[in-house]
This record gives sequence, C-alpha cells and structure tokens, in this order.
Amino acid sequence: MEKIGVRLKKLRDENEYTQEQIANYLEIDQGQVSKIEKGDRSFNLSLLDKICLLYNCSHEYILGKSDEYSSPKFAFRLNTKNPNLEVVSKMNQIMANLKFLRDLDSEE
Repeated sequence: MEKIGVRLKKLRDENEYTQEQIANYLEIDQGQVSKIEKGDRSFNLSLLDKICLLYNCSHEYILGKSDEYSSPKFAFRLNTKNPNLEVVSKMNQIMANLKFLRDLDSEE
C-alpha cells in the first residue's frame, strides 16, 4: 500500500492541481502541502474531510487502508488554468449525496 503522502501527490498530479492550488483550497501554506506529500507532516481530520471531498474518495483510501477508488464519472466546465476547488468539492459532495439517495431508494 502507498504511503499517505505518495497517494495525495498522485491524486493531485492526476487532477493536474498545483500544490499552491491545494494549499489555497485547504487554507494552509504551500510548504505544508509539500511536507504532507513528503510524509514530513501530518494533517488533521478537518483537512482530511476537505481532501476527500475534493478527490471524491473515502478516508480509508487516503489513509491507505483501502485501495478502492475510482475517479468520478462526470464532467463539468471549469477554468482549467485556475479551477475553483471549492466548486469541485461541492459538486463531488452533491454527487455523493445523490448516490446515497439512489442507494437508499433501491433498497426499498
């Protein structure tokens, strides 16, 4: 299993985000993002929640307790040079809520 920092860097690279964009989204310094990715710094539950919303994944995936992850299968237009990561995370949250409701509906 990958270390947390390696997994975070991989997700950031796959989504073509810069450390500066992630830092702005998480409201921390870019240097802290770099240290987290290198494994030199940990992060709190609040940051973990925001990271999971941004990448649409579980805590278990980020923490390396699961390898189960599939990137979202939807697209919407963003300013690709400077995407608003708050909008991305909110869209992911909406999609997760819709999936949850569909799953509840199919159980009945």
